[in-house]
Amino acid sequence: PSVSILLVPSSSQPGPGCLLCSVMDFYHAEMQVTLFQGQQELSGPEVATDMLPNGVWTYQLLVLLKPPPRRGVTSSCQVEHVSLEQSLSRHW
Repeated sequence: PSVSILLVPSSSQPGPGCLLCSVMDFYHAEMQVTLFQGQQELSGPEVATDMLPNGVWTYQLLVLLKPPPRRGVTSSCQVEHVSLEQSLSRHW
């Protein structure tokens, strides 16, 4: 899988917006995505799409972290999948 994390500006409120973790191009649909701020695992609120087929035997998943990122604290998206030897993390 390929993983990216980016800041999505809020169109309805001033401020930093939300973080979007996108996981693309993976096969076997079973996927675990965990979000962190600093070393703390976040349990919500978050919004995830259903597992979406790409049409070429692969899938994609988007996870939106609703609380805005905190200044000076690293936010991370960690992915676990059967095709990976170890978990894959991307930091923002």
